[in-house]
Amino acid sequence: MILYSAPPSYYSMIGRLALNTAHIPFENHHMDIHVRKEQLAPWYIALNPHMTVPTLVDGKTILIDSQDILRLAATQAGNQWLDIDVNLAPQIESVVKAHYAIPIERLTFCKAMLHLPILKFIFPRALGGIIKSLQAQLTTAKNPTALQAKIDLNQSRITYFTQGASLEEKMTVERNRIGDYLNQLPTPDHFLFGNKPSSADIVTAVLFGRLKMIGEYALVTNDARGVALDQWFRRMQQELAFQLSDIWLRFQWWRILLRG
Repeated sequence: MILYSAPPSYYSMIGRLALNTAHIPFENHHMDIHVRKEQLAPWYIALNPHMTVPTLVDGKTILIDSQDILRLAATQAGNQWLDIDVNLAPQIESVVKAHYAIPIERLTFCKAMLHLPILKFIFPRALGGIIKSLQAQLTTAKNPTALQAKIDLNQSRITYFTQGASLEEKMTVERNRIGDYLNQLPTPDHFLFGNKPSSADIVTAVLFGRLKMIGEYALVTNDARGVALDQWFRRMQQELAFQLSDIWLRFQWWRILLRG
């Protein structure tokens, strides 16, 4: 298997952690999505028309969404994960579904722009540059529908971050969304649902890592129950799979610039 993933990419982290936790061997192909913008290259669009990471290639099978990679990992893990438990499966699935309803990009970039106001100007301009590049490819593209969808998505991102409510108000909405998610989590045993990992552990560990990275981890630890969740996350960080998966707990700008 080859996993095309970017080190700082949130959903790439889910892919890496899922495969490593399930002990599935794979080759990790690092994608430069910031400087070289390899996700927009024709060879990659042929693999993943959505132009996102991660992508998992296993022979003729290609998975282009971290949710599908997570399901594959859970299936191959079998009784080593609690997803197979018919009594726990609905609860685990509910947590995973709630996780994927969180627009993590909004939380991340709202916080970044509040922390560094200059990003309010840089971020929309960068997206505008990507839009122009994609528009230039439309007439010769093998999949113009996919390119137009990416153009529309990036335009909607610009609109969200530059129009409507203030960034502070948008950040409040996203914090409340995280709070609602945390309220759905069980009080952990060794793992969230027992003595074995599950898909819920994978997505929640990556979410907590992102909260650490952007300085919003207090959302986890702001009450007594948060102490148990914090202890669970500390245990997760000690797992070999977590250490192998390059989960960012702090922003590493130098790695973006050095493309590694």
